[in-house]
Order: sequence, then structure tokens, then C-alpha cells
Amino acid sequence: MPAKRYFYLTAIPDLDAEITNAECLALTGVAPNAHGLAISSKRVDVSRGAYVRCCAELLFEAGSISEICALIRAAGLYADDFRVSVVKLPRNLKANSLEIAHNVGAEIGGIPDLDSPRVTFLTVITKEKVRLGKLLSESDGRWIAHNKRPHVTSSSLPTRLARAIVNLTVSPGDRLLDPCCGTGTIILEAAQMGVKAVGYDINVRMVGATRNNLKHYGLSAEVHLGDARLISGRYDAVVTDFPYGIGLDRNMTLDKEILVRIRQLAPRAVFVHTRDLNSELVDLGFCIEQVLPARKHTMVRTIFITSTGYNPSSG
Repeated sequence: MPAKRYFYLTAIPDLDAEITNAECLALTGVAPNAHGLAISSKRVDVSRGAYVRCCAELLFEAGSISEICALIRAAGLYADDFRVSVVKLPRNLKANSLEIAHNVGAEIGGIPDLDSPRVTFLTVITKEKVRLGKLLSESDGRWIAHNKRPHVTSSSLPTRLARAIVNLTVSPGDRLLDPCCGTGTIILEAAQMGVKAVGYDINVRMVGATRNNLKHYGLSAEVHLGDARLISGRYDAVVTDFPYGIGLDRNMTLDKEILVRIRQLAPRAVFVHTRDLNSELVDLGFCIEQVLPARKHTMVRTIFITSTGYNPSSG
């Protein structure tokens, strides 16, 4: 029996293509193509996805709808309470989605249910191939609700971006530290995904804002008032969006002191900043694995994904 394969569909935002590709690669082991389609031998629950939208088991692939229908008949595919959804890649591809859904659905044994299906079959149409898959998981999209959190600042990370960054760094059950948590955007997304999140901030108002945001959504995390340069403990990763807005000279000095401390806390670290940290990170002993741009209106942030050289067993 051939090994099972799975396909993933991602969002295709023009400004966040690098983040989308990185998240898909981190979750599935495969980067998506230009149309947001990735095929992998790895099955992943993508409910925590930010830009990865869904996962489906690949059942059949062929050069045309008629060939797909023949494969369905030959396999005797059956499901009760099913629906057929059609995805065109690219979206402007000339194809009649309703007609395709009808023709494919007519070949599947069982009773369809278009309103509350228990099984959804995805028919993905490209210029080269037609693929039929059984939907296994979808992004829960909870980051959308977090856009309306009670406390936010003008420099806060977009919630979708924060969720993607967490996905690039840790898995549910891991212990994550944000030493400059601000209003808690990273903490909120991590807690929602089952990550053991710990946040610190030197500003008592920011600590209160993070706690209130968590409470608003019924989420829990450790949030402390404290200086990032004095934090102790062991974590699986550190993820932080450096604070902006204070004098540049002071900012660079503070950043360096925080970076020195972070190297003693976790084997992986991800930093978001409006300025280039490459030389500082290298000078301080970080190994830079990936650098990604993240745009928000006129602001361009950079995401630095690094390993620290920290060994938890020897600390």
C-alpha cells in the first residue's frame, strides 16, 4: 500500500509571503508553491495555523475532473453527510466550481449534507492537475478575535503575525518566555495554542494590560513585573518583540544587555525589531538561522530566528 500523502492550503498574502512559507515549512516540513499549495508525507493538525489554512488527506490526483470521477467510481468512495468544496489555484482559473462540485459529488456514495457536513472533500484545481482530498483539520482562526483585545498599543504585533512566530518557534506543551511582553500579544497567542507562556515586563501598566487581555479570553499564563536583564529559569524558547520609542542610543544598550541574558535561558530565541540586529547577534554568539521581513503599513519589522548555544542539561 502506498504511503499516505497530505496537502495543505495556505493564505497567499502579498506582504507576508515569507512568513507564510516559513510557517508552512515549520509545521508540515514542506514550503508551499506560488499558489499556496504544499504536499507532504507528514500529517499535522493545523488548527493553530496562522497562514496555513487546512490539511487534507490526498485521495486521488489526475489530469482532469473526468479522470478524478473515474477514480472515485473505481474505489467505491463512500461517505454519509458529505460536502464537496472546490478550490481553484489561482482563484481566477477558468473553471465552474458549482458544476465541478456537482459532478464530483454525484460519484461519491452516501448522502450529501451541504449545511452541516461530517465529511468535507476538497477538490483542488490547478492548470496541471486535479486533486481530491478529505479535509482533516482547519485553522481555528482564533487570532482574529484577539484583534479586539481590550489593551493594545500602536506598535503591538498583529495577532496573526504573533501566532505565526510562535508556530515557527515552539509546539504545544513547550515553555516559552517573552521577556518584554508589552500588552501580551505573543503571550496571548501562545497560551491559546497550549504553549506554557511566561511573560515579563518592566512596566507595571503593561503587566496589567497583559493580564487583562488573558482574562478577557479566559486564558492563563504567568505574567510578572520584572527587568528582562534579570530573568532566570529554563525555557524551550524565548520570543520577544523589542520595545520601540525610547532614545536610540539607550535602546541599543538595553537591547544588548537583554540579548546577553537571553542566551542563558533557552536554546532557541526569536527577536522582532525595527532595526538590523544581525551583527549584534553574531557578536554575542547567536547563530542566525533565518531572517524574515514583517510589514505593517509603513513599518517594516525584521524577525531574527536564532539558536543560542544554550544547553538546558548543563545549565
